[in-house]
Amino acid sequence: MILIIPAIIAGYAQQDGWIAALFGIPIGLLILWLILHLSSFYPKLNLVQINDRILGKWLGALLSCAYLLFFLLAGSTFIREVGDFLTTQLFQSTPIRYIHLLFVLILMWGVWNGIESIARSAEILLPLFIFICIALIVCLIPQMDLERLKPYFGSEGLSFAHATMMFSVYPFGELCSFLMIFPYASKPAHRNKDVLISALCASLLLFLLVFISLTVLGAYFTEHNIYSTYVLTQKINIGAFLQRIEALIATAWVISTFFKTVLYFYAFSIGTAQLLRLSTFKPLIVPTSFLMFGLAMMVAPNLCIMSKRLFPTGSTGISPMALYFRHCSFPSII
Repeated sequence: MILIIPAIIAGYAQQDGWIAALFGIPIGLLILWLILHLSSFYPKLNLVQINDRILGKWLGALLSCAYLLFFLLAGSTFIREVGDFLTTQLFQSTPIRYIHLLFVLILMWGVWNGIESIARSAEILLPLFIFICIALIVCLIPQMDLERLKPYFGSEGLSFAHATMMFSVYPFGELCSFLMIFPYASKPAHRNKDVLISALCASLLLFLLVFISLTVLGAYFTEHNIYSTYVLTQKINIGAFLQRIEALIATAWVISTFFKTVLYFYAFSIGTAQLLRLSTFKPLIVPTSFLMFGLAMMVAPNLCIMSKRLFPTGSTGISPMALYFRHCSFPSII
């Protein structure tokens, strides 16, 4: 989300995107609190098992299939996002399918080694990600112009509300995949507090990226550059010495997208194994890889069409795919 969230929010709320993002933080934290509250009722069960317990065998299985479809489609979309970004910004001559293939192979390796290996890898790479993001923000402070945020509250009310919903539901609603790994937490007593604090820090980072994009690029250029955070790094020039560091933010984004995608890959594999009453999910890793690789190529013919399907701009623009992505995380909570 760090690359595209400013463009998404500015597409709805224009220069008021930073205000919409600020309003979206408490709403998103409420969504996350509901997810954590649901998990607290059944601390030893994952999402598929919770659905089975609450709704019964058949209705629970039906809802679990909807979630699993969401995990599969979302994971495939993340793979496509990586492929589109790398082939349009860094490796223009490389066929996108080869980028997808390499990414899927790494995903297979991560899921095969299990959730503990994934978590430890994330723990090692997190400081690098934080350092890159902080360095980006600090280096762009001299170029910020608060005049670009005026007029305040100049966007339409419905568009502003839509931007607020986008900022809260997309990042926080995606955390429903955590319900598949919560039962494996080694310190469940500290889980809720740690997750909420982490989510708050992440949401503040996204807010800062929206704010900086609007104050450095302005609402128009933020909206029309889908990788606006990447464009921001290209504007860094300190003393004609520190410049052209966009590869760092690209690295940070690919790392963060890998961990998000591998979590969805894992959630789909283990959830499918439980629905099929398999003793282990590992036989499903290779078939899932083929599915995600194929769907990543089929999501959309190009980047522009995929962006319109997932993030249709305008006060009333809602596509079926965007609607499914936004609201799939709520049935079990309700």
